[in-house]
Amino acid sequence: MRREVSDTPIIRALEPVQTFIDKLVSGLVATNGVQYSPVATFGTIAVAILSKLIDPGMELALSQIEVGLTQRFTERAGATGTLNYSWQVRRRDGGTTAAWATITPLLTKGIASGANSEDTLSGFIAVGTLPAAPFDIQLTALGLVASSMTGEVKSSSYVKLVGSVIPGT
Repeated sequence: MRREVSDTPIIRALEPVQTFIDKLVSGLVATNGVQYSPVATFGTIAVAILSKLIDPGMELALSQIEVGLTQRFTERAGATGTLNYSWQVRRRDGGTTAAWATITPLLTKGIASGANSEDTLSGFIAVGTLPAAPFDIQLTALGLVASSMTGEVKSSSYVKLVGSVIPGT
């Protein structure tokens, strides 16, 4: 005799675990081995350097979110520039989009005239911040002085999701 069981956490725990990796930047092989996203220019108004939908093709109840995020900023105005930047995520739930949640602290750095500064942030995002996928991720930057800076994201940047498929999605 077959018995129907309602959707319970026990049933969800028995579902196979899915792993999904999204390379935030992709393209053809670079001759020098380094690729970046398109350059975004910013000054004293906050700009999204990169904004991307992370969609594994199914709704996942996340048990782990791992990131490796490398960004490069360049000062182009011939003066020392200072900027604030952070990475943020927001949940997409059907037609509803949640508010942005910061996943890195607000970081401040100074960049000398004509110089580059590259940082890599890596680790795990608390699943309570983002319990399910799909979601958006973005890097935003804001100059603190009136200068012209650029930002871009390196092709080694990634988001790795581990979770179970949410039934009915």
